[in-house]
Amino acid sequence: MIRRVLIVALWLACGSAVIGGFYWLFLGTPESSALMLVVSALLLLAMGFIAAVIGNGGVLLALDETAIGSVKRATRDAYVFLLPLAVVVLGVVATRYVDGWLERASGEIGAWFIATFDWADVTSVFRAAAYLSEWLRWVVVPLAALAVLAAVLRRGVRALTSTRWVRAAWGWRTVLIATAVYVLCIALPWRLASWRPEGVPPSWIEPTLAGLKLFLAGAAMAIGAAVVIVVVARAVEAATTPAG
Repeated sequence: MIRRVLIVALWLACGSAVIGGFYWLFLGTPESSALMLVVSALLLLAMGFIAAVIGNGGVLLALDETAIGSVKRATRDAYVFLLPLAVVVLGVVATRYVDGWLERASGEIGAWFIATFDWADVTSVFRAAAYLSEWLRWVVVPLAALAVLAAVLRRGVRALTSTRWVRAAWGWRTVLIATAVYVLCIALPWRLASWRPEGVPPSWIEPTLAGLKLFLAGAAMAIGAAVVIVVVARAVEAATTPAG
C-alpha cells in the first residue's frame, strides 16, 4: 500500500504543478481585448480538464491500474469528474448556508441557552459549530465525492443506486484516517507555510527557507491526499464488488 500511496502522491504533485503553470499563465494573460478574454477562458477550461484527469487518474492508480491505462481512461472519462465536483459544491453550499444561519441567529440561540440552561457564555458552542463545519467541508464531503468517483469509474453510474459506496466512504475507519490526515497533512502544513522564523537575514536564505517550507507543505498535502484516495478507493472497490 505504501508504494501505491507514493505513486498516487507523485501523480498528484505533478498534476498540481501543471495546473499551477496554467494558472500562472492565466494570471499573466491581459484581458484587454476579446481575443485575450477567449485565451483566458481556454486556460480555465484547460485547468478544469487537467484537474479532472488528475482526479480520475489518482483514483484509477489507487485501484492498481497501470500508469498508461490510468491516463487513457482518466482522459476518456474526464466528464465523470463532474459528479464528485457536484457533490463538493452542494456540500460546501449547504455547510456555508448553515454557517450563515447560525451567525444570523446567534442572538436567539444565545438567549435560548440562557433561558434553558442559564448558560450566559455560549462562545464554545459556536466555536464547536465552526470546527464541525470545517470538518464536514474538508473530511466528510470530500470522502463522499471520492467515493462517487471511485464507484462510477469502477462500476459505472449504476453503482450509485446502492448505498454501499457511501457506507464504505463514511465507515468509521475511513473517517478516522481522513480526519487524522486532514489535521497532520493539510491543516498543520498550511500553518507551516505561513510561518516565518524571526531573525532570518534578507538574503538568499530567506527565499530558500520560503521555498523549503512550500515544498514540505506541498509534499505533506500530496501524501495526505494520496492516503485518503487509496483508502477510499479500495474501500469502495471492496464494498461494490459483487460477491462470488
